[in-house]
Amino acid sequence: MEFPFDLASLVGAPAGHAGPCVGLIDERVLRADSRGALCTVIEEMGRRSADAQGLRKPVTSGSCLGDHRLYLLVEGRVALGLLKVGRKRLFVEAPRNPKDFADVKAAFREIEPLCALDFYVHERCQRSGFGRQLFDTMLAREHVTPEQLGYDRPSPKLISFLKKHFGLSKYRPQNNNFVVFDAFFDPSADAAERGASSSRCERGTNRESSASHGRGYSAAAGNSTCRQVASDRANPARRPSSSAVRAGGHRDLFAASAESHPLHHHRRAAAPIF
Repeated sequence: MEFPFDLASLVGAPAGHAGPCVGLIDERVLRADSRGALCTVIEEMGRRSADAQGLRKPVTSGSCLGDHRLYLLVEGRVALGLLKVGRKRLFVEAPRNPKDFADVKAAFREIEPLCALDFYVHERCQRSGFGRQLFDTMLAREHVTPEQLGYDRPSPKLISFLKKHFGLSKYRPQNNNFVVFDAFFDPSADAAERGASSSRCERGTNRESSASHGRGYSAAAGNSTCRQVASDRANPARRPSSSAVRAGGHRDLFAASAESHPLHHHRRAAAPIF
């Protein structure tokens, strides 16, 4: 959704930056935001995430992050997605070793992994590479791999995302509703699927690169989609209907059809983090 201020500069991107970027937000950054603009963005995105997952109340709030960190994917005035992480002390049932079959206690362990607590990309931007872009940025910044994370009440979409992109599928249901994949305890678990997933991602990247060169796409052209918003304002025929304006005055760019949305044909590119 679009906000009445530049989100890229709000998260620390330099003036004139074009294309998606990721802002790393913690409690210190949130408290330094005297205008409350970050709080507004996080509150709205957190609410949308809860609605998408069918939760009674948002997991992410703009009023307090505590010791959690939030990665916010934005482009210009448009918020595309968020990913909140933080460490949690968990008591989980690990995969059993046949040698320890008689020892039930050996199957339970206390761990404190970094956990994905809230992950959301707007519905109109899904299946466009934004989720992978945001997730990869977090992994690089936190110096972790997907199997080293815990996942708080992951939605079916997130489970499918992790299987498709990282080959993670094997896990034991836990009483605390966290998912810790078997590969957390045994790196050989899901090794074949993770290798196949990595190969698919590489082939997809190569095809995308070849297609972009063949059609004359450039980095500048691929990252100029948010500037189309300005031309929308200048052309009344392309302006959204009143139903596309949400309470609070925020224009919902995603209320239009997918084909006409300015981000529908956005190409994935490396997102700098600020």
